[in-house]
Amino acid sequence: MQNEHETITIEPEEERHGKRVYLSFAALVGMLLLFFFFKTNWEDHVPVRQIIIDGTAILSREDVLQIMQLPAHAMMYDIDLAVIRKNILNNAYVKNVTVKRDAPSSLRVLIEERQPSAILVVKNQDKTYYVDNEGVILPYSVTQETYDIPVISGVDTASELKPGMKITNTDIQTALEIIRASYLINEELYHRISEIHLRKGHDIILYSFESAVPIIFGQGDVVKKMAKLNEFWKQVVSRMETKNIRYIDLRYEEQVILSNYNSSL
Repeated sequence: MQNEHETITIEPEEERHGKRVYLSFAALVGMLLLFFFFKTNWEDHVPVRQIIIDGTAILSREDVLQIMQLPAHAMMYDIDLAVIRKNILNNAYVKNVTVKRDAPSSLRVLIEERQPSAILVVKNQDKTYYVDNEGVILPYSVTQETYDIPVISGVDTASELKPGMKITNTDIQTALEIIRASYLINEELYHRISEIHLRKGHDIILYSFESAVPIIFGQGDVVKKMAKLNEFWKQVVSRMETKNIRYIDLRYEEQVILSNYNSSL
């Protein structure tokens, strides 16, 4: 009788382990490709269903939607967020903006607005603007907000002012510095100033809200002069009838002149 011999091949452990790893990796890649396919297909068919706008007080929702220039029936992942952001930044009232997708179907727009610091009256152009504390020109128009802010008058500039541009005029920059200093020193002092009248490099004149008292400011030493005016008003003017004051003069180093009377601080 002939003996039959069976040959058994034993696969090395390392090779069996390698095949399992390969199969697992192939399965993982397949799942990722499938996920990517469905995700891409889903993203291609997700419309923008909601636009959330935060941070606005001056601009209305309709204003923002208009300047966004979002295409009709836009798909969430077809939108170029950088383009939308650029469109919004073109509005002079927008200082900064963040635009992001808020899954599954919303766009979120967070706006930082420029706040008017003064009303700017340009006499040789017969135009009126708002201006913020950085000197950026803002359109003068009816907004949702009302402002208790001073007027900067006597502005005489050869260059045409346009919303969004930054003013370099020295007198206007000084007027804005006066506004900033008065607000930091005392909010009551800030609200006491109704007008800052410029005179093409000559002495600047302030006018008080009460009785429109002329305050000869001069030029330079803005913080020092406003601090001096604040103390003088508290110590002297607050005890008087402002309608009887002809003027206050801040141009002198160690004293404040009240009409024809000297009062030293």
